[in-house]
Amino acid sequence: MSPEGDLRTTLYQTKAALGRLVNGDAGPLLELWSHADDVTVMGGFGSYETGWDRVRQNTEFAASRFLGGKLGAVEEMAVGTSGELGYAVWIERGEVRVQGRDEPGALVVRATHIFRREGGAWKLVHRHGDPITQITAATAVLHR
Repeated sequence: MSPEGDLRTTLYQTKAALGRLVNGDAGPLLELWSHADDVTVMGGFGSYETGWDRVRQNTEFAASRFLGGKLGAVEEMAVGTSGELGYAVWIERGEVRVQGRDEPGALVVRATHIFRREGGAWKLVHRHGDPITQITAATAVLHR
């Protein structure tokens, strides 16, 4: 199988794992992560972490905030490989319940994933997910 075809299998697993994450189960997504010291996450609930232990904690924290739902369509914008690295850029859409809300609401997250081949398998080494999908005012980048 080609590296990009092999990455497609990992992307399918990633999407399924994210579907479990929005139901409070971090396990499947954690299995896809590299356990290296250089892994990073910029999570949809804010914060950023470096290193496997901190990324694991961040992922478990994110799962604990979700109270159920469904990840629906994932709109792929770009997917590719170059040597030992692969990437996927997409928009995640779904309907979820989160802590602090009794009713479900729309989930829309722009996400970037970077993968690295480790031991013959693609492993997640970076995830950046955030809810900013609309153009914002220039002043939005200023710290408040």
